[in-house]
Amino acid sequence: MKTPVKTLVLLLCAMAGAGTLTTSCMTSTGPVKAASTQALLGTQWRLTQLGDEVIDNPAGERAVNFLLQPSSTNLAGFSGCNRMFGSYALQGSSLKFDDLGGTRMFCEAQMPLEQRFLAMFAQVSGWEINGSTLRLLDANGKTAATFNTP
Repeated sequence: MKTPVKTLVLLLCAMAGAGTLTTSCMTSTGPVKAASTQALLGTQWRLTQLGDEVIDNPAGERAVNFLLQPSSTNLAGFSGCNRMFGSYALQGSSLKFDDLGGTRMFCEAQMPLEQRFLAMFAQVSGWEINGSTLRLLDANGKTAATFNTP
């Protein structure tokens, strides 16, 4: 016995004949891109690489991270020493950040990383998720930073 979905697909393919639905009934020969297991919005993204430098950033409460809030265009996170905040504009695969700010504590050992991390957001123009890995991309498609979920 055929399932209702298979029956419907077969019926649509038969009805299409040489019509417009024919391409929907063919099998793709190209590679199938794996579906992402994470959503860009509402996920806490932990920094793992900044430019070409691998970042020792153990998962946990004080990990360098950010989150794009899905109910607004606000960004929140932790930049290494300070809490950070700002806004973002998302349109398809285009992503821009604006109005970044943060608390003003001084942490001598973390300040160089924090400054580079915050400066990176000004270079971002796109994004890409593969599995549980997020890459923020510059205007040339080069990876500005890589993130994973904690």
